[in-house]
Amino acid sequence: MSIALVDRLAEAGCALAVALDRNDIATIEAAAAGFRAATAAVGGAGGWRDTPELKARIRDALADVEAARLRCAYYGDAARRRLEKLATIGANVAAPIAYGRQGRI
Repeated sequence: MSIALVDRLAEAGCALAVALDRNDIATIEAAAAGFRAATAAVGGAGGWRDTPELKARIRDALADVEAARLRCAYYGDAARRRLEKLATIGANVAAPIAYGRQGRI
């Protein structure tokens, strides 16, 4: 495994955390795709115990990845709480049917 792969993973984790903070779905999806690719590259490489420097870089990268994971958990929980609050005030009304039996609105 190369240090460049680990650095790419750390950068992808930071990019995902920044995207989550921006709250823009297109940016989040792009960052998630980059993170997925970086994770796959690191997972397929193996040999992470080769050097002490590589172990240290992996520890640093894991800290960045953990920050992104915590943001995902936080924002997911916040969305769940909002939905529960809406449900308690009766906002769970079914959406109207867009088309009638004859295919017209």
